[in-house]
Amino acid sequence: MVKFKALFEKGGLSLDRLRNFALIADAGGLSLAAGGDPARMSLFSKQVKELEGFFGVALTRRQGRRVKLTEAGQQLAGLAHAHLSGLEDFQQTCKGVPQTLSLGSANSLIEWLVMPQAAKLRRALPNTLFEFYDGRTQELVRQVTDMSLDLALVREDAVVRPLKFKRLLLLTYSLFVPRRLAASIRADHLRAAMAGLPLATSIGGQYREQLTTAAAKAGWPLRIELSCSSFTQAAQAVKTGAVGAALPNLAAAAFTPGEVVQFPLPFLRSYARPICVAWNPRLADVRPVVGRAVEALRRIVEADVSAYPA
Repeated sequence: MVKFKALFEKGGLSLDRLRNFALIADAGGLSLAAGGDPARMSLFSKQVKELEGFFGVALTRRQGRRVKLTEAGQQLAGLAHAHLSGLEDFQQTCKGVPQTLSLGSANSLIEWLVMPQAAKLRRALPNTLFEFYDGRTQELVRQVTDMSLDLALVREDAVVRPLKFKRLLLLTYSLFVPRRLAASIRADHLRAAMAGLPLATSIGGQYREQLTTAAAKAGWPLRIELSCSSFTQAAQAVKTGAVGAALPNLAAAAFTPGEVVQFPLPFLRSYARPICVAWNPRLADVRPVVGRAVEALRRIVEADVSAYPA
């Protein structure tokens, strides 16, 4: 029996076609991948039809004015990403050049968890170039699933099949108050003091809803005067000295010693969330650096767990 005979019995399959199909998947459609270039769009459309002819299945479908991938198209895009990434790694290893590793997360985790440990991560993964991307949880999970992103730091409850994950830490929350505003606040009278404390928090989303709902249920007054699009923006607002903010305990990395006073918020204890590193095992099979990065992140965070108080 001749191995892989069916892949070479007819034309239509090539590395170039697979690469461009992966680009289409990453961009979210033909026109977006082509960047408005009619000639490039025509080439991509022709190559998709050739791939569909080769595999005998529809890889794209029209949704309104846009072209989306079918389930089979998503599977092919994942295969293309995995094998092209593996080949690129092999080529770079043979040439002795660094491999590239991409990691996505919420911006606050990148700034307060990843960046402070960047030097240790580089030592653990020599000859590796790092790319950090910020994004929303669902999009990061999608990117790791289709292998356009190597790793993601996300909530454990957001991970879906076929992804694997390892827990890094439990994300907990506290009230961060500028030292000047905190001078008149006693920890045992925090609930009463909250009524007169201006706060910064997120504009909307799951956290804002949980914060306001939990506070109302527990009878804690919230005086929200500033709504931000991220935890890092709220932390910057705290640094002005004018407002406090309920932030992940990781936010302590954003402040100089003595700049703020940190108070526990009992009504947010149930909102603690396990944060994990997630990856696609199919990609790890062809890119060993992915597995090494998972273990490096786990060891580094675990060894410095005192920096991330519960």
